[in-house]
Amino acid sequence: MSGLQERQQNVMSGLEERVPHEAISGLEEKQQPDPNSSSKMLVAAMDFGTTYSGYAFKFRHEATKKMYIKSWHKEAGSSCLPSEKAPTCVLLRANGEFKSFGYQAENEYSDIASEGLEEDWHFFRHFKMLLHNQEGLSSDTALKDSRGFEMPAKDIFTHCIKYMKDDLLEIVKKRKVDTVYTEDNILWVLTVPAIWEEPAKQFMREAAEKAGIEGGNLLLALEPEAASVYVKEMNVEVHQDQDMNQSRLSAFFPGTKYMIVDLGGGTVDVTVREVLDDRSLREITKASGGAWGGLRVNQQFYQYIEGIVGKEVMDGLKEQYPAAHLDLEREIEQKKRNLQGDENKKIAINLPGELLELFEENKGQKLSDFVNSSDHYKGRVDMRHEKLRFDISVTFSMFKPAVDSILHHIGELLSDPVTGGLQNIMLVGGFSDSRIIQRTVKERFKDFRVVIPQDAGLAVLKGAVLFGENPLIVSERVSRFTYGTKQFRYFLDGDPSEFREEIGGVPYCKNVFNVLAKSGQTFRVGQKVNTEVSPVIPDMTRMPVIFCQSNNPDQKYVDENCREIGTLLVDMPDTTGGLDRIVDVSLTFGDTELHVTGTDRSSGRNVSVAIELLKKK
Repeated sequence: MSGLQERQQNVMSGLEERVPHEAISGLEEKQQPDPNSSSKMLVAAMDFGTTYSGYAFKFRHEATKKMYIKSWHKEAGSSCLPSEKAPTCVLLRANGEFKSFGYQAENEYSDIASEGLEEDWHFFRHFKMLLHNQEGLSSDTALKDSRGFEMPAKDIFTHCIKYMKDDLLEIVKKRKVDTVYTEDNILWVLTVPAIWEEPAKQFMREAAEKAGIEGGNLLLALEPEAASVYVKEMNVEVHQDQDMNQSRLSAFFPGTKYMIVDLGGGTVDVTVREVLDDRSLREITKASGGAWGGLRVNQQFYQYIEGIVGKEVMDGLKEQYPAAHLDLEREIEQKKRNLQGDENKKIAINLPGELLELFEENKGQKLSDFVNSSDHYKGRVDMRHEKLRFDISVTFSMFKPAVDSILHHIGELLSDPVTGGLQNIMLVGGFSDSRIIQRTVKERFKDFRVVIPQDAGLAVLKGAVLFGENPLIVSERVSRFTYGTKQFRYFLDGDPSEFREEIGGVPYCKNVFNVLAKSGQTFRVGQKVNTEVSPVIPDMTRMPVIFCQSNNPDQKYVDENCREIGTLLVDMPDTTGGLDRIVDVSLTFGDTELHVTGTDRSSGRNVSVAIELLKKK
């Protein structure tokens, strides 16, 4: 037995012939953005949200260092703007060609649907949630439009990103600045939820690259992290109410711990940060959260109304009168945002006339007669002048599932000893404008200072620009998962018998989880973890290194509690050393994305890639 074989931990990650082709395709070398963005003359950030999206940018050459934020009033026309961003929706022609985005897409689709021409168009909205905990996410994953027609999801994301990119460049061009802005001197920052898994991040990166943004000029920013950068750096104006006697929140000093609760339309992301002596930020709890955003409240209202009129009637509205159905969804969103939490006031939702007609045709009576005469709805819901009016107790019940999840999660984080000394809880994101959310959080956590910036809905967007200016402002991050490689090693006493496999008469354990990073472990930005792997077949010319993740910090084997997330291939053309060859694998942690390098020690040849995480069909 060779000296290398005697080192039982220096083992192979997998057998070449055992790795399916689809698991290893697409592993060409990819550019990664330079963390030193000082060479970029323009920082452009896109906040791609579930319900609303927007962009902002900043010229480096301007002495004022002013940040420019896209205004959507022109696109909205006479529509009331519920948000300072645009609806995340897109309208495509029948052949998949882009037509419009945002308010314009909503208004045009409403007109098209009113004329009964929707069969020649594809309208998509609220599709970002596809990427939240999506099992089996692939480059070919499909999305259904408003009529149930499927199209490639990546195309839809690409259309949205490309529209914002082109619109931003057009505005920059109209400013008639002396500098010519090209792909080489623009750093693009794209926001993603911190609780997304790595495949979803890669999906967004590929969509952005397909939209014309070069990979080396693209930086992904974690949404709550971007907001934390904004809060730390700025003298932030806060909402005035009876609980606060000052109107500004000063920039945080070293040693300050604070919690950012990013309340978006789809997800809620929570992160806890500490300001270090050099004024960089250290993450002290791993990013966490769930699908508890404002859209969940909308769905509760929608389902309640559907429970009153019946699913058949609501489906009929969606199929026969899509414009009216869209108006109902807009009405729910608007009323939800305007709620003040006044316990003596009812919320009134205007129902489309088409819905009332469908109900009467289906049930044989007017909806108002049915609701107002029903003992089941007495004291909770009534109807006047085509308006369905909800008692405040019913309204609060719509918020309860999301609110309870948010409060429970915040409470769990505050009970963690590492958050000791934390005093400020910052609520950002569009859903944080809800008075009901604000009041319940303040009531539950009276011993903490709960702060809502005046521009809470833009905190992520503004912070993304600041993060793009200085990505190293975040110096430490906490690993969300336990990461490792799937390896062979000599079979040992205590190893599961089902993982035993003989190769050349030698017993191996084939499903060893070689831990590189543990869940909850802190890493400096750019910190690398190294490991060695070696072949068990003498003439192997290509080494597959299979990466896995788990929630368990003490994971020992690749079993049902973990999953493979990607594969790296390292060429080993020189087979002279047989089994005595080594591949050095280096995984970089602490960044917003995982990066890996594999080096054949014999040839010195290496390849640095983003792990291929998206499944191939």
